[in-house]
Amino acid sequence: MNKKRLMPLLTVAALLPFSLQLSAQTTQVFTSGDHVNTWDPITPTTAYENWPSTVCTVNPLIGLDADWTNPHQAYQFGSSGAHPWQNSQPFTAQWINAWTNTTSVGPDGHNWTKYSTEVTGNGEFVLNLLADNCSWIYLDGTLVGFQDEWQNNPAPSYPVTMNGTHTLEFIIFDGGGLAGGMYRLETNTGTTFTDTDGDGLTDPEEVLYETDPNNPDSDGDGISDGDEVDQGTDPNEPNVTDTDMDGILDDADACVNSILSSTVSINGNDSGVANTVSENGCSLADTFDAACSEAAGNHGRFVSCVAHTANGLRKAGAISNRESSSLVQAAAQSNSKGKGKK
Repeated sequence: MNKKRLMPLLTVAALLPFSLQLSAQTTQVFTSGDHVNTWDPITPTTAYENWPSTVCTVNPLIGLDADWTNPHQAYQFGSSGAHPWQNSQPFTAQWINAWTNTTSVGPDGHNWTKYSTEVTGNGEFVLNLLADNCSWIYLDGTLVGFQDEWQNNPAPSYPVTMNGTHTLEFIIFDGGGLAGGMYRLETNTGTTFTDTDGDGLTDPEEVLYETDPNNPDSDGDGISDGDEVDQGTDPNEPNVTDTDMDGILDDADACVNSILSSTVSINGNDSGVANTVSENGCSLADTFDAACSEAAGNHGRFVSCVAHTANGLRKAGAISNRESSSLVQAAAQSNSKGKGKK
């Protein structure tokens, strides 16, 4: 949250009788199969202790950028009965693995595998995933699906938004016994994902962000979890706030107590120049206040400072020639007359 072109993947329309294809033309389905790229498994030196709680967490110990070697195509084992968990699922897909069988490898059968393919689509999709044992799915490097030590039926599903061509990547940790997994990504044609606390994040997305699905503000900072995700802040860490209410949170604001008048006032004299706020949170009035406040006791020095500052802003394209003149004129007509040392 932040990644060539392979064989086109199967669409629903190709599976339907011709008489039904017209109604399915906008539906897309992408499933696991032997068209997917994979790499040799990575095995730990020794087996993990208590792996369901130490390994099957939202942030995997082995990630997309690990030292994956020997890229090759995945092996597929069928869409029914290839694994004991398959037939109980509400979705179908090929069970795949990185080697020619589904028997686990590594100490106590512990290993990691990675899979990758390209998908193209626009709109809302539903992602279903199932692996033996834990899995993580990414879209362009962003986590969009996670399965912990799966014990329930059905396996987890997640909402996914696509806009063009994306790289779909799939990591599996195998805790022993059998290995491999499967996924299905298809156009959302009516699935509704619950948002229990109404914070803008669906309950499955709350799993990905490790937030509380029953609390709209998990970190208690007054900003909803969904708004924090949209703003790029951590919904699990309280934010410093927006003291001056300029739309920029304090932790990213260079001027946390900005002067936010509609126009720039130079030492009490209104210049008529719009008081714009820059991306760093500082207003135009802040700039002149910081640069020239110490010179305000001496009229000549103060006017010179305002002129110098305005000229720099004009050269940078922040203000126009006319605005620069208005600011200097306001300084010349300001209250700072004959005070302080010359």
